[in-house]
Amino acid sequence: METEKKLVFESDFYIKQIMKLWDEGEKWASWISEVTSKYSTGKRILDVPCGIGRISHFLVKKGFNVVGVDISEKMIKAAEENTQGATFKIGDMRYLEDIFKDEKFDITININNSLGYYEEEDDVKILNQLKKVSKSLVIINLDNRDYTIYNKPNEYYTYAPPYLVLSRETFDPTTSRLMVRRTYFMNDKEIGKIEYSQRLYSLHEVLSILKKAGLKPIEIVAGHSWKGFTIEDSEMTIISKV
Repeated sequence: METEKKLVFESDFYIKQIMKLWDEGEKWASWISEVTSKYSTGKRILDVPCGIGRISHFLVKKGFNVVGVDISEKMIKAAEENTQGATFKIGDMRYLEDIFKDEKFDITININNSLGYYEEEDDVKILNQLKKVSKSLVIINLDNRDYTIYNKPNEYYTYAPPYLVLSRETFDPTTSRLMVRRTYFMNDKEIGKIEYSQRLYSLHEVLSILKKAGLKPIEIVAGHSWKGFTIEDSEMTIISKV
């Protein structure tokens, strides 16, 4: 099971889809810069999982000292190719203390719906690890379960050059997990598939696991905005004190 999850993140198909989100990295970097001003923190940031470096790249451009961690060797390779001036490490975010020992960051960020791939107790462990390597703030960003199950279609097409992607998604209300199956086409021919499941969270559930991890939420907004989060928003971003 765990090996299967890692293989998804090593997939060239998955990486192509993440590349589509590259420009979002600049918006996140601008918002994070505002966070550091609002809460008077330092500018040393841990980006985990950092993926292809789409946020790290723009944080470096804004003068941040950035370290990125990701479990995928291919993601880290892409991040190093995409970003100059940051440090990238291959690692599992459930074991950040093993990677950094007593090293701490001003802010740790966990962006783009990066929890829920394991079990809830793993997510608590991840949040606790984010807390332990942070001196000031932990920021997490997740899709809103309630918005997703009522607004997102079960089947849809997207384009991740050079692939046309057919996504089929099934939600299991007994586990709150979304099963995602993606089929990739090029020149009208099917060339590959990936599938994975992910636990989706409602806000009250996120607040519960944050409390278990010893984190103290101080602000909840929609995405990379300063709009207060509501049930109608597709994403929730929670700023917590350690």
